[in-house]
Amino acid sequence: MNQSRTSINKTQRISTLDLVMTAMFTAILCVMAQISIPVQPVPFTLSIFALFLIGALLTPRYAFLAAFVYLLLGAFGVPVFAGFKGGLTSLTGMTGGYLMAYPLMTLITALSYKLGKKHKLITMGIGMTLSLILCYLIGTLWFTFLSGKTFYVALTLCVFPFVLFDVIKIVLALSISVIIRKAILKQSLNS
Repeated sequence: MNQSRTSINKTQRISTLDLVMTAMFTAILCVMAQISIPVQPVPFTLSIFALFLIGALLTPRYAFLAAFVYLLLGAFGVPVFAGFKGGLTSLTGMTGGYLMAYPLMTLITALSYKLGKKHKLITMGIGMTLSLILCYLIGTLWFTFLSGKTFYVALTLCVFPFVLFDVIKIVLALSISVIIRKAILKQSLNS
């Protein structure tokens, strides 16, 4: 009986830790979205960088949840989107497709870490790149549909100006996630 209580407590602690980490990374995403350069039609923010970190450091389930909670907060009017915007109009507006891709981005990145065997850094880099391409695709199709512009024009407005910066974000997120994972491992070994 005592052993089963111990296993339940360990499970609860892990679950509590996962939920705390999820909430913390949701908050980080909310803050990073406000660090922006307001260019039109898509603002340049650090949201993508935060999403890469979330995917690199949380399990697939909780990475998805962190980004999904971010969208829910914004949908309910909390000003968490770039420029302190919130509400359904942000999600259904011209750039809403990019936002809608966020949970999938974190999920793909987290799955790439989980599935990577020997070369986790490489598979995670590939996962981040694929998730970014998916975000570009969903967001650009959404923008094209709502704006009436051609797909190529939408790419020139909403994607091409950001590619270099987003590649830099991938490199930084990979580097920082390695440092954080090493620190967590070192801390757990010392405990």
